[in-house]
Amino acid sequence: MVNPYLPTRREQEAAIRIAARHFNSSSPLVLRFNETNDDPVETSTTAKDMIDWGAEVIIGIGTWPEVVTLARVGNTSGVPVLSLAETTTTTTSNSLSTMPFLVQMSYPTSDELLCLANIISSYNWRRVIVIYEDDIYGSISSIATLFSDALQANGSKIDHHIAFPPMHTVSNASELIKQKLHNIPPQLSKVFVILRSSPQLANHLFMEAKEQDLMTADHVWIVSDDITDLLDSNFNQSFISSYMQGVIGIRTYLNQTTTFYQNFSIDFQNNLSNNNIEPRRLVVRAYDAIHVIANAVAARDRNKSTTLWEGILTSNFLGLSGFINFSTIGTNLPQVRGFSAFRVLNVVGKSYKEIGYWSKGYGFYEDEEEMSQFGPTMVPMLRPVLWPGHMEKIPGGWGRLKIGVPNHTTFEKFVKVEYDDSGKLKEPQGFCIEVFKEILKNLNYDLLYEWAPFNGSYDDLVNQVSLKKFDVAVGDITILAERAVNVSFTVPFLSSGLSVLVPIRPNHTPWMLVRPFTKEVWFLFLATLIYTCVVVWYLERKDNPQFHGNWCQQLGAALWLTFSTLFNAHANLSSILTVEKIEPVPEGSRVGCDGDSFVLKYLQNVLNFKAQNIMTIGKSEAYIDAFKSGNISAAYLETPYLRVFLSRYDKYTAIGETYMLGGFGFVFPKGSPLADDFSEAILKLAQDGTFKKLQKDEFSFTLSNTPSPDNERRKDSLSIEPFWVLFAFTGSISTIMLILFTRHLMLQNGRRLSNVLFGSMRRSFKMVWTMTMKQRAKEEKVFPISSREGTIHGQNEITIDINLPPNHVDDDNT
Repeated sequence: MVNPYLPTRREQEAAIRIAARHFNSSSPLVLRFNETNDDPVETSTTAKDMIDWGAEVIIGIGTWPEVVTLARVGNTSGVPVLSLAETTTTTTSNSLSTMPFLVQMSYPTSDELLCLANIISSYNWRRVIVIYEDDIYGSISSIATLFSDALQANGSKIDHHIAFPPMHTVSNASELIKQKLHNIPPQLSKVFVILRSSPQLANHLFMEAKEQDLMTADHVWIVSDDITDLLDSNFNQSFISSYMQGVIGIRTYLNQTTTFYQNFSIDFQNNLSNNNIEPRRLVVRAYDAIHVIANAVAARDRNKSTTLWEGILTSNFLGLSGFINFSTIGTNLPQVRGFSAFRVLNVVGKSYKEIGYWSKGYGFYEDEEEMSQFGPTMVPMLRPVLWPGHMEKIPGGWGRLKIGVPNHTTFEKFVKVEYDDSGKLKEPQGFCIEVFKEILKNLNYDLLYEWAPFNGSYDDLVNQVSLKKFDVAVGDITILAERAVNVSFTVPFLSSGLSVLVPIRPNHTPWMLVRPFTKEVWFLFLATLIYTCVVVWYLERKDNPQFHGNWCQQLGAALWLTFSTLFNAHANLSSILTVEKIEPVPEGSRVGCDGDSFVLKYLQNVLNFKAQNIMTIGKSEAYIDAFKSGNISAAYLETPYLRVFLSRYDKYTAIGETYMLGGFGFVFPKGSPLADDFSEAILKLAQDGTFKKLQKDEFSFTLSNTPSPDNERRKDSLSIEPFWVLFAFTGSISTIMLILFTRHLMLQNGRRLSNVLFGSMRRSFKMVWTMTMKQRAKEEKVFPISSREGTIHGQNEITIDINLPPNHVDDDNT
């Protein structure tokens, strides 16, 4: 019987004829080949014709539903049916009661599905797309269900099913395949698993996949032995090298090193006149089926009481497909007992290479010899693979991810999007981008991606992921309960909260010295000062020498004593000078925020701000202008933004309570396994200190308004600014007192100085007078004496009275 999923009729007949020739010498066998289609009625009719012809045993090489039809006919006549079809455990259990003469020659399909699931798990792929070709019986549904169970047991699941009808029933197979592949949702996994395929489907499928860029980098294709069996036969080398590069496949393990197998292979190829065709699993099982029948006939010949059915069940030999020993352990249907094993292949070039082996109950092995020994040399993964697109690193299986990032941010320290002069997008920068790249380094697979800047709010960016427009959203995105309804967040990579930013009101004003007291207290101090002055003067005027003198001196002494006592009091001036003034946010004042919708809602719904009292601010520098202009008296910022702001501007601080939020996280579609992988990497990076180092490299600051020690202005040192009025007042008073004192001193000393100067003048004048008199005396020796007596030529006598100082001694009194 011919089936599109199975070897050709010529291959099957070749194996059966070779086996019959090998065993005819001991057990003569008469063969009859009958061909049927997928019609159950025709299959049943053909089976009855074979039994009427005299068939004692029937070999069913079709699908399981066809074999079931044959077995039901054989049961009525007591004719055993040997099935080469692969079955699931579920199908087997449901058919036991009606198939007492059915013997299963193949291992259950569940073993093959388990091998495929283990491969997927070893590469940490969490989602797959399954492709299969059904038959007219719909038997693939049970296989797909079993595969889904195997995946879930390994932590993965099926994302999408692509089911094709039997290709021989489709008029335009190429167009159907094109449409099916084109309709795959773009956000789904790019790991494709082909569970069942005819050569016709495989041929069109890989050609169309290549056309639609599904064989490019970061795509994965895994095939069952329906297709790997074709690598040595139906598919030519040109097709393999052009359309199947990087495909991973499994093939039922056959020990091809034995002389038994090699001799059969030579006979098989000679019989077909084709040295390029290797015997496939169902071909060697057809050979082993004839071997089973020949042994059963020989057993019946030796013991006439033994039926052919009983002889079949007592088979125990090493066949081409492995050990043939039927058992009913775990099921009432007799089936081959032994170990189920598979080769794992990788299509490279015009052929393939073996990258490992898998054995049920054990796992992966690198070498065939190690697997045959069932030793403890299992490996967690297979040998290196050449993936589609010639990738060497393990692909993530997500294709090229489209990652949305905010195009404009208030604080570019977290995400900064820039374009070159030609308008081409540059690689985004910022703390969130660096976190994303560090996570990629810690995944055990590679991810291909492209950046997609988004103009819109953060809520809209998150919605783009839920709408499948973006595969991921990366940025300073706050984790919120309402956002997490339709998307999956990673664990937070940076904690956040909502805090209040206010400016610091500096106390460094020229008249700050008057601020220890209110205006009323100052008036009281002035009144007390006057009264105290009077009391001090009255009490001290007699006994205290400082209060002696004129009234101005006494008033000055009283004022100075009182004034110095006043400013030696324990006023809180030091606190005012050293502590900056932080004023609370007045009720009803206007506040600013970055405009993110959840912040606006929080201010309105939780903190009860009116909409008109909230100002949205798009840039960090705009906060400074808003504060200086008085448009806002405070701003509500998330703590990561607040830390950046305070690291740049030292005249602001955070006050009040911090309202806790969910932190910053990356956004993935709901239930995406990538979110779990990223979260695991985030926790690892947090624990090994990578995030701490990354934050230090990007921004070394804490939530404090205290500037760093290298700032020009030190908060712990008081400048001259608040004291210059005091110094000017004190200096002015001292200068005035100096001037007054100097003037008074000059007035006192002026008289003494004039006396000294006048005495000198008198001495000089007398010296001049004396010298004049002496000169005159000399001249009188010539003139008459009468002139000495005061009368000259009848003139009157001149008398000069010289007033000398009291202590003056006339040197010429002699």
